Amino acid sequence: MKKKVLWALFTLCLSILTIFALFHNSGLSLTELWQNIKNSSALWLVPAALCMLGFIFFEGRSLVLILRTLEYPAKKRQGFLYAAADIYFSSITPSATGGQPASAYFMYKDGVTAIEVTVSLILNLTMYTLALVTLGLFSIIFFPGIFLEFNTASKIMILIGILVMILLTTFFIILLKHQKFIMKFGNLVISLLHKLHFNNLAEKFKSKFDTAIENYNECVVTLSGKKKLLVKTYLLNLLQRASQILVTVFCFFALHGNLSDGLKVFAVQTYVVLGSNFIPVPGAVGISEFIMFFGYMMFFSEEAACSLAILSRGISFYTCSIISIFTVILGYIIICFRKKKLRGNI
Repeated sequence: MKKKVLWALFTLCLSILTIFALFHNSGLSLTELWQNIKNSSALWLVPAALCMLGFIFFEGRSLVLILRTLEYPAKKRQGFLYAAADIYFSSITPSATGGQPASAYFMYKDGVTAIEVTVSLILNLTMYTLALVTLGLFSIIFFPGIFLEFNTASKIMILIGILVMILLTTFFIILLKHQKFIMKFGNLVISLLHKLHFNNLAEKFKSKFDTAIENYNECVVTLSGKKKLLVKTYLLNLLQRASQILVTVFCFFALHGNLSDGLKVFAVQTYVVLGSNFIPVPGAVGISEFIMFFGYMMFFSEEAACSLAILSRGISFYTCSIISIFTVILGYIIICFRKKKLRGNI
C-alpha cells in the first residue's frame, strides 16, 4: 500500500513538472490556456468526455464477456470496477505493472477463481494489444507521412513501441495456445527445489502446479472454442483504444481545428500511444505529453498545440484516473461492508 501511495505522489510530481515544462517551452500562459478552453466549443467536449468513460466501460464489458463464458455471472458494474482498477493502478505504476493485479484483486473478492482470473486477464490483454496493432497499422498504411514529420526522438519511441507490441502479442498467444512453455517453467522450478533438497516443498508445488495447469487448460479450451467471443473481445478492445484516441480528436474540434483534419489527428494520437504505451514511466507522464506537443504542431502553433495537449490529456488521462480511483474506493468500501455483514451473520 505504501508503495502505491509513493508511486501516486511520484506521478503527481511528474505531472506538475511536465505541465510546467509544456508552458515554458510553448510560451503559453495560464491566462491564455484558460481563455482557449473558455472559447472552446462545449458541443465537442461532451463526446470527448463520453469517449473517456468509454475507455473504462469497453474494457469492463470485455472482461464481463470473458467471465460469463467461463460461467461466472459477472455484472456490468463489476466489469466497470475491474477496468477502473486496472486503469488507475496502471496510471501510477511503471509500465502499467500494477493494473492487472489490482483488477485481479477485485475479481478474486467477487469469487472468481485464480485460474479464471489469469486466463481472463491474459486473453483481454492479448486483444488489447492486437487492437493497438490494428490502429497502428491503420496509421502506418494510410498516414506514413505523419510519422516522418515527428522529430527523431519521437520516431525512435514509436518504433520501439511497435516492436514491444509485436513481442507482447506473440508472448500472450504462446501463453494461451502453448501450455508446454508454462509446463517447462513449472518443471524447472520443481527441479531446482529438488536440487536444493527442498523435496517436500517440491512435491507440494508439483501437486498444486498440476492442478492449476489442468484448470488452466480447461479454461483455455472453453475460450478457444468460442470464435464469437474472441471476435467480440477484440472489437470491444478496439472500441476501447479508439475511444481514448477520439478524446483528442474531439478536443481538437473543440479548439476549432479543421474537421477535415480529424483522421490525421487520430493518426497522430495513435502514434503518440504507440510511442508512449510501453515506456517504463507511470502513465507515460512526460513522454506522452511531449510526443503529443510535437505531433500537434503539425496543425497548430506552439501555444495552441500546448493547449490541445493539456486539454486532451486532462480529459483522457487525469479525469479518467480520478473517476477510476473513486470507483476503486467505492468498490473497496462495498467489499469491507460485505465482510462486516458476513461476520455479523455468523
